[in-house]
Amino acid sequence: MVEAPSFRMICVAVITSIAGSFHFGFNLVLTNPSQEAFLSFMNQTLAKRFDGGLSDNTLQNIWSFVVAILFLGALGGSFCIRFIADWVGRKNGLYISIAVGVLGGGMAIASKFIPLFELYIVSRIVMGWSVSVSLGLSALFLSEASPKQNRGAVGMMTGTCVQLGTVVGSVVAMPQIFGTDDLWWCIYATEIGIMLCFGAALPFFPESPGFLIQRGATEAATKSIAYYYNCEEVEAQKHLNEIKEEQKNSTRKFKMMDIVIKRSLRDKAFIGVVVTFAMSFSGVAVINAFAFEILKDTGLNVLEASLANDAISVVSMISSIIASFIVDRNGRRPLLLISFTGILFCNLIIFGLMFTFYQYGYHVLGFILICFICIFTFFFALGPGPLCYFINAELVGQAARSASQSWASVIQMLSRFVIVTAFLPMKNQLGEAWSYLILFVAPVAVSLVYLYFSLPETKNKNPFEVEEAIEDLPKFPLCGGSRRVYDRKQSEQMVITRQMQLVEDYGSIESLSYRL
Repeated sequence: MVEAPSFRMICVAVITSIAGSFHFGFNLVLTNPSQEAFLSFMNQTLAKRFDGGLSDNTLQNIWSFVVAILFLGALGGSFCIRFIADWVGRKNGLYISIAVGVLGGGMAIASKFIPLFELYIVSRIVMGWSVSVSLGLSALFLSEASPKQNRGAVGMMTGTCVQLGTVVGSVVAMPQIFGTDDLWWCIYATEIGIMLCFGAALPFFPESPGFLIQRGATEAATKSIAYYYNCEEVEAQKHLNEIKEEQKNSTRKFKMMDIVIKRSLRDKAFIGVVVTFAMSFSGVAVINAFAFEILKDTGLNVLEASLANDAISVVSMISSIIASFIVDRNGRRPLLLISFTGILFCNLIIFGLMFTFYQYGYHVLGFILICFICIFTFFFALGPGPLCYFINAELVGQAARSASQSWASVIQMLSRFVIVTAFLPMKNQLGEAWSYLILFVAPVAVSLVYLYFSLPETKNKNPFEVEEAIEDLPKFPLCGGSRRVYDRKQSEQMVITRQMQLVEDYGSIESLSYRL
């Protein structure tokens, strides 16, 4: 029976996630309902240099890049997470990310009153770096601070607070609240206030036990375990020895280039990258960034589109909470295949609704579109939303987790940057419906076929068992040479060969024995 986290651990998880991962979700959507206000600000500041302003299409093309540039900053931040975490610690690293976030928010506010749109662009890059580091460090901090039996439930708090950030960001950025020409700077003032309020609680928490043990601070680590595990010092000492043993068996750490060089890791890491790629090209990036615009283009007025955008964010958060109860009760493979299939059908229906509206202009189609976007968000939260953050670790093992996840993060941020940059220009050239079809149907369909033949079940399996699961997958000639081996003895020999390669790459059989 699964033990529920203690009240103290829940409070720590909520405060840490709102100080950290919450802001990733907040920044994903804040430009969505307030887009007209930002376009007006951009046009006003650039008007003096371009003889009275720019055309609507040019403004939208530039704005698409400005929205997407957040992910370039996040890409830079993803490369810094490991360095900051090992240099100053998980908790102190959060102080740095919060300070940089306050700086980014301050630059955005200053750009309004100078006024200087280029300063706002720089603020997006700075904020992207901050939210990426906050997301990574808060997840790492909670993973190391929480007891092993509560790690899954506590870890889901990171994703839930990302969704909470999208809800709060959607509400405060509504044109009826702060999403106006005069008040959009208050969106960033609100975010700075949230950062500072919840960040002020962090000094009352000890550093994570994992980092303290790495630094040799045994006494401080024992006190940290006693605090987070809510136990006596004798029991904390026992947990301390378990963590030390686990770290001892995971001394081999792989770098990002090791994932490319070592085939035993490369093939499985590529499967995780495809999951991340399909998640990014599922359409969620455009729904986060431009749902308000899409809904207005399908016949809804400003108020209806604002409320619908808020409803989509709320459904997304509720779905992520429901998913936390489902994800550990079912296998990873069926959840991902079912959810991507649901996403594919939803995207086809969304395309059909957009196309039909442009042909006939039926107002009711906008409300039907809201329903299917909500169904889309449910499928997204059921599978790729939470699973893309840890499927890589389960595929490659503990020692290669960080490097494999770094590649997945690079793919996610680059994909989101390309998608958000391309969507509005493609919409202006091809129309919204065809742009949606091209970007979000074919990539998901191809990825779904690949994952059906290549994605093994990873739940409660160590890397050896993952190799065996790969050989039991449905056979398809285009998915690799090993799929063509139908003789059982030859197949078993290939599994043994790959397992021996794993031992050689990892350096010891003990480091491969943990079920993730």
